[in-house]
Amino acid sequence: MIRPDLHMHTTASDGAFAPSALARLLQRADITCFSVTDHDTLAGLKDAADAAYDRGLAFIPGVEISAEGEAEVHILGYGVRETDKALLGFLEKMHEERQWRIREMGEKLEQLGFSLPVEEILSANPQSVGRPHLARAMMERGYVESVPEAFDRYLGKGRAAYVPRERVSASQVIEMLKSCGAVPVLAHPGLLKWPKEKLLPMLSCWQDTGLMGLEVYHPGNRGAYSQWERLARQRGLMVTGGSDFHDISGHHGKPGETLSDWHSALEDAWMLFRAARK
Repeated sequence: MIRPDLHMHTTASDGAFAPSALARLLQRADITCFSVTDHDTLAGLKDAADAAYDRGLAFIPGVEISAEGEAEVHILGYGVRETDKALLGFLEKMHEERQWRIREMGEKLEQLGFSLPVEEILSANPQSVGRPHLARAMMERGYVESVPEAFDRYLGKGRAAYVPRERVSASQVIEMLKSCGAVPVLAHPGLLKWPKEKLLPMLSCWQDTGLMGLEVYHPGNRGAYSQWERLARQRGLMVTGGSDFHDISGHHGKPGETLSDWHSALEDAWMLFRAARK
């Protein structure tokens, strides 16, 4: 039986587990199909595919791309190819912006009295660096007790050390993924907290651009799974789901967390798998 988790992060971005360790963890959790969707990078995909093969797990190569600046719309891309030059060039520009942002936030933290080795953090995470890396460094130095505390007090939107991302439109990301033969899916729509008067027209726009799926079964949508699934199926969008696993802290989801509610997981995962293989 297929037990999928289609939204996971590794040390190639801001996850705590290397791809091989993640595959080990998933095997113990009885996850049989997974996708690595690191933030704005394809760097962990080969190792993840090799680890999946070694453990007899089905694997869908993916990526999670940040769009719309402060609105933080995330687009998942499934079936990406790690050798696609156009996509790699697109992600390289985003990588440069990520590094700039971490340096800016490091300066703000310095002004607040927190001394962090920002250049070491950048060197240790050459593929994709983000706020969780700063948060973990703050925790290691005793400035905060947890990653969530670092976000709540300093790194979250509107906090003293926050620096907004440069705006790349979701439509631009969707078009890029479609042009590369990937399957674009809107990640965790519940986290947007948009009223339907704003969300529904944007969904229509994004579908016209090439959006193919909606991440219904995500911890951020808990309590509203049926509403999101109804919306997806009414609009002819594929239904996907995943834990958004980063580490064992519980700040994000745990492997397979949404499967007890995702009764059509086998059929939905198989549909995505076939679309991604095309």
